[in-house]
Amino acid sequence: MAKSSNPASRYAGDFRNDRLNVLVARIAAGDRAAFRIVYAFLVMGVWRDAIRLLPPVDARAVTRSTFVEIWHLAGHHLDQDRHQTYAWILSINARHVEERARSVGVQPLHCDGYDNHTHRELIALLGTGKATIRTAPATFTRVVDLAP
Repeated sequence: MAKSSNPASRYAGDFRNDRLNVLVARIAAGDRAAFRIVYAFLVMGVWRDAIRLLPPVDARAVTRSTFVEIWHLAGHHLDQDRHQTYAWILSINARHVEERARSVGVQPLHCDGYDNHTHRELIALLGTGKATIRTAPATFTRVVDLAP
């Protein structure tokens, strides 16, 4: 897919990456509010990429894994080319989608301990405040409602 040469779209992409760079730097410093912001704005796009190739239960697990990995690797990303933060997030998601798609039929997917662990960890990272997040198109839920 060719990049648009439209100056407005280039500016929008630069602005998105600049904002993401600041947020990822804050995440690397342990800022959960920054993590919630990144989650809130990117969760639907990450989930849409996953649902294209995976059943819903696996797409949700991949989405959770992607964000938990963003939390854990944010500090390492700061050492890389920071102009590609959005691409970095998409590549994490693509890798998780590919791994999950390859494992279909090999192991029981949504029952394993890893998925349960990442689910609990994501809930802990998002916190139990009154913040709302988007969980589906036009659907918002309170973070506290995500607990199993």
